Amino acid sequence: MSEQYADLIEGPLIPRPDANSASLRAAVGRIMPSWLPEFDGHHLEASTEAEKSEKIGPLQVFCRIWLQRIEIQRYPARAKLLADLERKVAEGHPDMREALSEISRLLAEVAEDLER
Repeated sequence: MSEQYADLIEGPLIPRPDANSASLRAAVGRIMPSWLPEFDGHHLEASTEAEKSEKIGPLQVFCRIWLQRIEIQRYPARAKLLADLERKVAEGHPDMREALSEISRLLAEVAEDLER
């Protein structure tokens, strides 16, 4: 992770979960329990699509999306930063373009972290 965000990051709330639906669901339940209905709905959609297409791709995408969301939420300062940036964008704040750039950089760093 770059030094730009390093001072904002505290230790993780939980260990990084494995990239499977059971581990991801357990992690969501621990740190974002209000997101469980969304998780379950998305999981059902991905499972249904995987079954229809007879391909595992939809489940892989599902796991990647939720692993990224969890990775952000594992670190309270990172989650707060993203929420603040998203709020600026949603409100049409004068710094909206800068906020979008920061969101993009933050998500790229999270993706990089997940590759390690």
